[in-house]
Amino acid sequence: MDNTGAIQNMADTGRPRHLPLSCSPFFTSQDVDEARARVAQVYCDHRLEPMGKRGFDARHNRLAGSDLSINVMTYSAKTMIIPGALKEFYLFQYPLSGHASISNGTNCHEIGGGRSGVVNPSESTCMIWGEGCTQLMIQVRRDALQRTARSHFGLPDGQSLRFCGANDMRAQEGKAFLGLLNYAMSGDGVLGTGGLMGQQLETTLMVGLLQTQRHNLSEQSLEKSGALPRAVRLAEEYMSAHIAEPLTLGTLARETGVSERALQMAFRAGRGRSPMAVLRDLRLERSWQELSHAEPGTNVTDVAMQLGFYHLGRFSEHFRRKFGCTPSEILRKARRL
Repeated sequence: MDNTGAIQNMADTGRPRHLPLSCSPFFTSQDVDEARARVAQVYCDHRLEPMGKRGFDARHNRLAGSDLSINVMTYSAKTMIIPGALKEFYLFQYPLSGHASISNGTNCHEIGGGRSGVVNPSESTCMIWGEGCTQLMIQVRRDALQRTARSHFGLPDGQSLRFCGANDMRAQEGKAFLGLLNYAMSGDGVLGTGGLMGQQLETTLMVGLLQTQRHNLSEQSLEKSGALPRAVRLAEEYMSAHIAEPLTLGTLARETGVSERALQMAFRAGRGRSPMAVLRDLRLERSWQELSHAEPGTNVTDVAMQLGFYHLGRFSEHFRRKFGCTPSEILRKARRL
């Protein structure tokens, strides 16, 4: 099967009959333990917990180079994946169909519908793939990507590369990167064949990943250029430090030294959302952490109330929209681990 154009041509609905990269099959299985063991062979040990009622079916195609591999994976059932810290590699994820919720340390976001994300290796990770989610992934060695970031983007020696948030791949730069991935996956590509051309293709893929995914170097560039207003950074730092306190727009304006109107405009320009919408997301991310690493006696009501969510129905709906499952589902799974 020719994979050229397969990424763009796959509709974001349903589950594909044929996975891209079919010329490089890795495994298929309807057994959860077998699927977990096979994935652990090339990624890392992890917990794999089907959550939905649909029968479990896993498929994985994989093309490996020297410093990175391209993978296409799908789970038929809604599935929780808990690998902890990946340690030795970064993992780029781009859903070809369906959606997934990612919690990677304090970096929590949803991908799918044209949005991608990268999992950092040094922070604990928990993911929920929605039913029928199919993902295109690049697994890239930590040292190789750090080396590329230093040589091409000026990552200072001793500083770690850290990705954050979801990224819209529907703009021209994102489309160009996906086109490069199409080429690498096609029969015309040289990935995995060794030699200078294969090494050059891997470097080009890593540069493309760094150009299209948001990370701490791009955040620093925004701050230096003035594109990310100082008031936004100060307000977000204050939110994180006082996340369980009753914060208002007036409080944030006073702490950042600007008017409420100026703060609203700064957030619209820098984040595309209001300050209170950003605060709600930060609190939802903290609630994910509390519930997915629950201590004995933890319950959804207490976590919600402590973070200022006094309407439990709305809290549950916001949580489900952001992470793809309800707070109760996360807590139940955490108690089984």
